[in-house]
Amino acid sequence: MANKRKRDDASSSELGIDPLECILRKLPSFLDVLRFKRVCRSWYSVAENYVSGPCFSPSSQTPWLLLPSYEEDWKEDDDKEERGLCFFNLEEKKEYRDVSVCREVYEGRCVGSSHGWLILLDKKGNLSVFNPFSGARIQVGSLIQDLEFTYVDAYTLGEHPRMLVSKAVVMSDSKKNKHKDGVVMIYGRKLVFCPYNDGRFIELDGAHPPYQDIICSSAHMVSALSEAGSVEVWDFSGECFPTKIMDMTPSFPLKTAELVRSFRDLYSSHFYLVETCRELLFIVRFIGEFVDGDGKPVREGDLLSDEDTQPKICPYKTLLFHVYRLDPHEEKWVEMESLGDQVVFVGGNHSISLRVEDCPGCMKDSIYFTDSYWERVDEDYSYGGHDMGYYSLRDQIVKPFYDTQLWKMKPIPFWVMPNPW
Repeated sequence: MANKRKRDDASSSELGIDPLECILRKLPSFLDVLRFKRVCRSWYSVAENYVSGPCFSPSSQTPWLLLPSYEEDWKEDDDKEERGLCFFNLEEKKEYRDVSVCREVYEGRCVGSSHGWLILLDKKGNLSVFNPFSGARIQVGSLIQDLEFTYVDAYTLGEHPRMLVSKAVVMSDSKKNKHKDGVVMIYGRKLVFCPYNDGRFIELDGAHPPYQDIICSSAHMVSALSEAGSVEVWDFSGECFPTKIMDMTPSFPLKTAELVRSFRDLYSSHFYLVETCRELLFIVRFIGEFVDGDGKPVREGDLLSDEDTQPKICPYKTLLFHVYRLDPHEEKWVEMESLGDQVVFVGGNHSISLRVEDCPGCMKDSIYFTDSYWERVDEDYSYGGHDMGYYSLRDQIVKPFYDTQLWKMKPIPFWVMPNPW
């Protein structure tokens, strides 16, 4: 037996493969890699080298929810700034509290979540990306130095950063290729790109502002969705300035247009662009401006009756989604009654679609969403950041995925794709 063990050790040594790395290669999920890293310092070091090397390629994972951590002994009058953050794992229905965080995350200065990175904008206009799993951070550039900046912008930056940068995404999930990678964002009415290697902000030649959403594909393509439902695509794979390869203005969906026009005082609508393995999706989210305890939207004037001394508290709430796919030949959005085996995740994050078999703990044909109503998340002390759940296209109903009775959640929850880099 001893001789056999010596031969096995010798063969591993001759191959130059660390036995611990052999174990890592067989671990089925990102969660297992995180658990491996926590065993001891030497295992942590082996895991860091492995995920940074060429052999590691993360498989599709269910996004985790980054949200405020509420300990069991937390009381309503405790200092809110002292509460931590945690990850909620949809597969296990469990919270993980040992999260790598930085000051900007606590302060609610996250303007995007993409490929496992949080995009942060501090009060001085400095943009950076931060990985809450590994603790890695990349300084990107300064908005104040490179972009036209007014006094109004300076105030908005200090108090409401997501009103200035409504969505930001990174080009890829790795920090290895700084030459081509960077951050793309919706800055006011503009689309702006900042590569990691030089920190300069470059305005893209967008033709249809204002914009509602942006996404990046694995082929270094950036797609933008406008308020009118148009789609523009840029190719970032070349050595020179990004090249626009598509500019399409499909006819706006009549069903959505009629609902928006008829119930403008009851609902607001938010648009998302999602790429599946086959096509582009246009997802419309309808949020009741004031929703009562029965889940019915009410008008603001109905919140205070003659008998009431204080208006009723009826927080905004997502009630409905419309889903369309792009027909590039007919140049129109075609309504979809089902997502099939797809699961979609939207909010302040990089909008994504995954197969349900890659998302343990999720329901197929559903849209999982977090709060991204930037105009109203901070308007009231009693609610904001609360609007999350999942919408079943088959049942046409919103259901909860996270059990909480709290209406005020700060910082605002974000979907984060597991990424060890």
